[in-house]
Amino acid sequence: MIRRTAVLLACVAALGPACTRDAPPERCPRYLTIGADALGTAAVVGGLHDAHLRVLATGDEVAVIAFDAEDLEPLAAQMHAQHARCGGFVVHATLAEALAAQADVAAQVRPAPPVDYTLARPEVVAAVLPTLEPARILGTIRALSAMKNRYYTSETGAAASVWLRDRWRSFTPRRDVTVELLDHGFPQRSVMLRIPGTTRPDEVVVIGGHLDSIAVGGKGSTAPGADDDASGIATLTEVARALLAADVRPARTIEIIAYAAEEIGLRGSQAVVKDHQARGIQVIGALQLDMTNFQGSEKAIWLMKDFTSAAQNAFLIELIDTYVGATWGLDACGYACSDHASWYRAGVPASMPFEARMKDRNKVIHTARDTLETSGDNAAHALTFARLAAAYAIELGRFELPVRTAAR
Repeated sequence: MIRRTAVLLACVAALGPACTRDAPPERCPRYLTIGADALGTAAVVGGLHDAHLRVLATGDEVAVIAFDAEDLEPLAAQMHAQHARCGGFVVHATLAEALAAQADVAAQVRPAPPVDYTLARPEVVAAVLPTLEPARILGTIRALSAMKNRYYTSETGAAASVWLRDRWRSFTPRRDVTVELLDHGFPQRSVMLRIPGTTRPDEVVVIGGHLDSIAVGGKGSTAPGADDDASGIATLTEVARALLAADVRPARTIEIIAYAAEEIGLRGSQAVVKDHQARGIQVIGALQLDMTNFQGSEKAIWLMKDFTSAAQNAFLIELIDTYVGATWGLDACGYACSDHASWYRAGVPASMPFEARMKDRNKVIHTARDTLETSGDNAAHALTFARLAAAYAIELGRFELPVRTAAR
């Protein structure tokens, strides 16, 4: 049962100057939902940075706090250091939105339409998976991590969005396939590649990862983010290239998304989810690739079982066993540990396959040492996730092989 503090209104009044809903996220107090187990960490960060911290509501799993937006970067750094979460909190525009998000978690209500997870496209999977190339994944990681950083308010973070858009656009001349930048009110923008469905276009399958990187010091720091999350973006990029090169066509619409500003409260994915909800877009599944290239554990793929769909996770296990041939395990990553949490709260079946067990995670992410050398300067592990993501897109998207006209 959620316990509201008796002095909630007084705390809200003490927050200082009010913010408009669309105020830049780094310039005024914001309402956050954060794992209840991380309240102590937020308090320490608030004390060290003289941040304006107020605990407004607590629950068994999630708390609502008010926090100075200018100190979200050190909070994100400590959430990673102390709790192994990238993000680990969600930034909300209003107190009402924050309380609603907390209530959703407490109620554990995830209304979603039933999804048929029957494997029905083995011939398409067999045609596409052999075309996935680890050298291409490696090249994309190298290009993204060569940027000084991809922090969401930095010039290089903004440039990364444009670079990725142009890269994705180069994959096909098809006019029905679109690649666009999504503006969220800060310099970095999310990137979306959309392959329209042929017979069920109103049903959407989303595959995503986050484009931003972070290290202590914010937008002026060196944050190559080779693993976190250039590896995920590179994996998505290779999946997109292979699907388009094969000219396979999905029955359902496929959206491949590189989210902005994941590290500072899942900002980009929240904006995407809200836009989809406002337009009545039916998303039947979301897959998050946040770090794919560091194999720190004995098993290859670890499925996060908290804040994800058990039914879709079972589907992923079937895909792994049938098509990928990799070992897998189950683990947990805590509240708002990546962008899948934005979809999960919206009632969309969401999953996050991860590169290692959390206790064996890459210890140099969020530092200047997050480079390709940590992953052996190759993309062998990421290729496993590319195979899984491609199989997920093909089977859930119900892709068909192209119809070739016989030569006369």
